[in-house]
Amino acid sequence: MNQTIMTGNLTADIETRDIKASTGDQHLSKFTLACNEGERVVFMPVEAWNMPHLAEYLHKGSKALISGALKQEHWETEEGDKRSRIVLTAYKVEFLDPAPEQPARTNSSSRANRSQGKNHRRRAA
Repeated sequence: MNQTIMTGNLTADIETRDIKASTGDQHLSKFTLACNEGERVVFMPVEAWNMPHLAEYLHKGSKALISGALKQEHWETEEGDKRSRIVLTAYKVEFLDPAPEQPARTNSSSRANRSQGKNHRRRAA
């Protein structure tokens, strides 16, 4: 079984792309996650398919928990050099930063609801 769970911060804003394929339109979100591993940092490229809402909630510096599968990509440069890298293909993304504050409302019940939701983990799947 190929399952990986990583947590870290985005190193830049998400790049998005719509891809037309014979199986239908697909949406690709790409970003790099910086994961602390003791005294060193591991930079993991991430691909998330058909999660277009990620760019609305995640940006440079956002903390996220990613569940997915590792895959190795291979290619050859124009000069003929062989290259490869490991990519995490996400199937679940949890937003670990607190939800943004909502505008103040007038009744007390909405304030209670807002404070309860403030530290709630948001998830994208």
